[in-house]
Amino acid sequence: MIAINDMEHKSEVRIGFSEFSNNLYENTKNKILKELNATKKDWNDPKWQLKNRISSVEEISKYIKLTDEEYDNIKKVGEKYRFAITPYYFSLIDFDNPNCPIRLQSIPDVRELDESGELDPMKEEQSNPSGRITRRYPNKLIINVTNACPMYCRHCQRRRLIGNFDKNTSKEDIDTSIKFIRNHETIREVLITGGDALLLSNDRLEAIFNKLSKIPHVEVIRIGTRTLSTLPFRIDDELACLLRKYRVQVSTQFNHACEITPEAVRAIDILVDHGILVRNQMVLLHNVNDDKYCIQKTNEELHKYRVITYYLFHPKDVKSTKHFQVDISKGLEIMKHLEGRTSGMCKPTYVYNAPGGLGKVPLVPMENIECGEDGYKLTTWENKKITKGFE
Repeated sequence: MIAINDMEHKSEVRIGFSEFSNNLYENTKNKILKELNATKKDWNDPKWQLKNRISSVEEISKYIKLTDEEYDNIKKVGEKYRFAITPYYFSLIDFDNPNCPIRLQSIPDVRELDESGELDPMKEEQSNPSGRITRRYPNKLIINVTNACPMYCRHCQRRRLIGNFDKNTSKEDIDTSIKFIRNHETIREVLITGGDALLLSNDRLEAIFNKLSKIPHVEVIRIGTRTLSTLPFRIDDELACLLRKYRVQVSTQFNHACEITPEAVRAIDILVDHGILVRNQMVLLHNVNDDKYCIQKTNEELHKYRVITYYLFHPKDVKSTKHFQVDISKGLEIMKHLEGRTSGMCKPTYVYNAPGGLGKVPLVPMENIECGEDGYKLTTWENKKITKGFE
């Protein structure tokens, strides 16, 4: 067997449980609490976190020294594209590292002023048959219930919906969406998303779940949320009981191991201990996680804490996100690296969302397979050859 040891490389990937990450978090957290004259009890309150989101360059500069150029660039981008960051997520930023994955995902970047790309590359607006639905497949669809998020990801595929203020979908539009589902028996799966669906109150969520659960052909309800990584305090026993009551599955997004903090794991534990299925949908992003050891370590951390590795999304060609783009060859290289080096439970499906709303295309390294009428030739992860047929 080939001796392969990735431990040294993986150890260079910053994780949320490291002493370095904890010191960053505590130092910034204490600065924010002092500035806002708040308590640790306030900090753990999701409503306090949302009320005190950092949404201007002036607020950022209270906690970190910015150069004049950084200040001007953030201000300029923020005037065009709204941003908001929970104090919790902001406290994970390593401002000494210009490529800190938390910083790149949350702080406006002057490269966003490059407006190449499309506002709606997936043509979601054209895939809306009724209400606030997006439907690309015959047996499943999305209901967009809000444009609000705890933190507005700079790579967001729906940045066109962020606007200038948070707005939940009206009850009338949600009822219209549910009526459409009720009248189309091929639909077996419904994803409640946004924005971040868990920014709706428990009462509003239950009203939606209850109506969907009464439709006989709806077999699966899922909810899309990044609160586990950006606002983990939103997850509590009351919410978990509600999700369990309606057998709601959770789709979340951790893009880097440094997002998997003790607070995030507490939220994961609450959900999983209540029997909630939690899957992770990661986005491949330049300088954030486009590294084979980073992807490996992040998915192994998720596996450790009972989160199912689901998708690795190739980044969409969204307007003003060109700096996050990577070549498909890079993603395929990462997927090839994972073979034999990590558990099958830690290997996501690498998918490309075809432009124009044509759906997901799985991307698989194929150079290790040769098939013909007479047999096949395979290459293992250790580069050993297997041949059947083929004289």
